[in-house]
Formats: sequence, C-alpha cells, structure tokens
Amino acid sequence: MDLPGRPSPNTFEFIEAVALRDPQRLALVQDSASWTFQVLYLDLARATLVLQDLGVSRGQRVAVGAAGLQAGLLLLIAAENLGAVTTSFLPQGDPDVETVFGLVDWVFSDMHQDTPASVRFVRLDRGFVQRMEQADTAGPIPRVALALDEPQRISRTSGSSGRSKFMLLTRQAQEHWVRAGADNGGYRPETRLLVAGPLVMNAVFTRSSACLRMGAAVLGIQPAAIAASDITHVLALPALLEQILDALPAHYAPRRRVEVGTVGGFVAPQLRQRAARIFGGHVASRYGANEVTGICEDLDASGCGVISPGVDLKIVNEAGEELPQGQLGIIAVRTPGMVSGYLDDPLATRAAFRDGWFYSGDWGTLVRPRVLRLAGRHDDLVVIGGIKVPAARVEAQVRGIAQVEDCAVLAVNLEGGRTTLGIALVPGGGVSRDVVRRDLGEKLQLGATLGAKVIFLDQLPRMGNAKLDRVRLHALFESPPAGCL
Repeated sequence: MDLPGRPSPNTFEFIEAVALRDPQRLALVQDSASWTFQVLYLDLARATLVLQDLGVSRGQRVAVGAAGLQAGLLLLIAAENLGAVTTSFLPQGDPDVETVFGLVDWVFSDMHQDTPASVRFVRLDRGFVQRMEQADTAGPIPRVALALDEPQRISRTSGSSGRSKFMLLTRQAQEHWVRAGADNGGYRPETRLLVAGPLVMNAVFTRSSACLRMGAAVLGIQPAAIAASDITHVLALPALLEQILDALPAHYAPRRRVEVGTVGGFVAPQLRQRAARIFGGHVASRYGANEVTGICEDLDASGCGVISPGVDLKIVNEAGEELPQGQLGIIAVRTPGMVSGYLDDPLATRAAFRDGWFYSGDWGTLVRPRVLRLAGRHDDLVVIGGIKVPAARVEAQVRGIAQVEDCAVLAVNLEGGRTTLGIALVPGGGVSRDVVRRDLGEKLQLGATLGAKVIFLDQLPRMGNAKLDRVRLHALFESPPAGCL
C-alpha cells in the first residue's frame, strides 16, 4: 500500500536547507581546504546537473572511487540525488574492484580504472571540474527522493574466507543507518567530526551524511594536522585511532572534550584508556555488522554492552537452535537496517540469512536480558586493529615461526578485553615453550594493542567431521586445563 505524500528528503535536500539558512556555516574540511554549506551546495547542484547530462538516472548503479573525502562525498550525494544506487571503492589497491565494476553501470574516479566495455568510466580530472564550473544552476535542480523499498546503496563486508561479499540496501535500510548513526554518535549541529576510514565503509558514509544533514562539519585531515583542528568527535578504525594518537604532539590538549567512536573491531582496553586520557571524552567501542548495522553501540572493556533499540538478538547453536541465557553460542540478529542477502552468492546467503535472521560470524552470551557479552568470532576471521584477517594467514605465520605439529588461531575476548587473540599449539618434540612464546612475541607483529594468549595442547579439539571444534577450543582458552600454559 502506497503512503500519501512524497518520500522523506534525501541528503542533498537537507544540505540545501542548511545552505539557505546559514550559507557560511562550515561543512567540510579536507587537509588545508574547507567548504561552507553554500559552496558545498553549489558544487552538489553542479555535480547533479553534470551527472544528469552524462546520462546517470534513477535505478542505475554508480561506483565512486576518489582519494579525497570531499570528491567522494560530492559524487555519492549527487548520484544519490538522481535516484542512482551508489557504491564506493578504493581508487588504488582495492582487491574487490573487479567485482565492484561487474555490479555497476558507471564508474567515477580520479585515477584511471580498467572497466568492462559495458561500464561507462568517467575520470574526475580537470575537464570534469571545468564541466562542473560551466553548469547553469539558475534553473531548478533535479532531486529524486526514492521510495523506502527502492534500492539505494551497495555495501560490502568480509566473509569467512576473507573474500568480500556485496549487499544491496534499500532506502529504508540506508536511512536507518543514517538516523541511527546520528543518534548513537551524539552528533549535533555544532559537531566537527573527524572521519578516519574510507567511504567504502558504510558507517563512514552514513555518519558523514548524518552530520551534513544537520549542519555539522565533517573533517578528513591527516593525523599531523589534528592538533590544530577544533574537532569534537572522532570516527575511526581501532588501528587508525592508534595512528592518530601516535601522531599527536606530546603535550596535545584538545580545546574541548573529544568523543571517540570506533567501527570495525573491538577496542583493546589500553587503547581505550589512552584515547580517553588524551581526548578527555568517552570512547565508544561499537559492535555491528554491515548486514544489519549497529548491534551494540558501546561495549565496555569486558565486551559487554546493551543491545541497541530496534535490534532483536538471540544466541543459537550450530544447528540454529536458540540457547538459554548465559550459554555461549552464535549471535543471530535482525534489525530495520538489515539486508536480505548477498548479491550473486546464494550459498553464502542461505548460510547467513535464515527465517528473517542474520547469523553472524561472532560468539556471544546474553548475560541478562538485552545485555550481550561479545566473546569473539566463530568463523575463521580474526580482527586485528579493526581489519579482518583470515585466521589461516596468522596460522601460517605461526607455523613459520615455531616448530609445531598443528595450530589454530581464534579471535577471543578474555581478561577484561586485554586478550583478543588465542593461539593454540600442538608443539613438536623437544620444543621449548618459553622459546616459542618469545619467538611469537618478537616475530608475529600483531600490533601494540593486541593481546595474545598461547596454550599448548596434545591435540586440537575436533568434531566428528574432523573440523576444528571452535566452541570447545574457546572454552579451553577461557579455562585452560593444568599444563596447557
């Protein structure tokens, strides 16, 4: 049943309203350049006209890969304003560009891209800028507010093999990302949000959009320039947050409290404490998934957090049967921002989406109603500084360092969050445990904020089909039997 009236406004329309009310208000900062809302709005209007003239239209799929935050946001919001389905890619070094280009009709980038013959490639060069400068904005500017059930965004995530999976988000799902990001981020019109992460991450794009909609400023600057900037909020991967802190002067003191939000991985306690001490504000360790958006907006140091409003969550076993409160199992969720499956991947879709629920790659426990304790991943990915890495890659490193007959690596959450990686070893004959620990500590290079726990076993726990029994192994990390350490 169609609802009366027109759909809710898109990001372009919100920015237009701010530009008309307060034209000199700061909107964007990229390195040493800045844009007021008036200038940003005029650029968006010109970009919309140029894209329309090129032939971009409602329902077409547009991929944008630009090195700068401003160019990326400009093209994405302008394409969205024409009703196009947008997606983002890294202009250089993106391992998934072949898949991205196979999903879209248009590719816009400030670097040359090898695209299929069926895809139109547009270089964001001086010629494109001149074309924008010549666009006539005196007349009406096109605007398309998609219906809630129309597709709006192609996002991606990483699966258990490390290969990205792609998802189509409806406007309803994408709007939920924007609204939830604004609410949970605590953003206000006076916010100055530093984003440390690519627009490939949907959380970065939607939270940037949320700030611009309300008249807040978004900053994409190098860590060395932060000390001279009056930021109020940070959104960053844990690994990038650590880089930001490392780049700040020794006596840096923010002009006001800086609230920190992280995406992409659990924040180790020492990194959380360091960021809180330097910035003076709260550090929120967000837990969510690209398939469903946020699940818990703030996990404490032990991995416990209140489940976000609008999120249904249950803990299940490998067979999908719901487990009682207090038992460890797989986290299954459903949210208003949930996708229906993965593009062109029916097997992965059937495995992860069942009966209206998304079955995540994570373990957890409901410690009490609506309070989740995140225990780690149950698939073969580990998260290092917010970057998902196949456990097999870390295991190969371990085998290259230590003489072992067998090994397994799990993401865990132990000892109040101080330990986030578990390494189980079946040592070879005559191997010194102390030497193994020393060699792993010196050569594994997992980063300063990642704690690892090593246990020694006679054999790894396995199921009847010979697959690693991750639940039993996780229990061994939590309570190692005598002689395992």
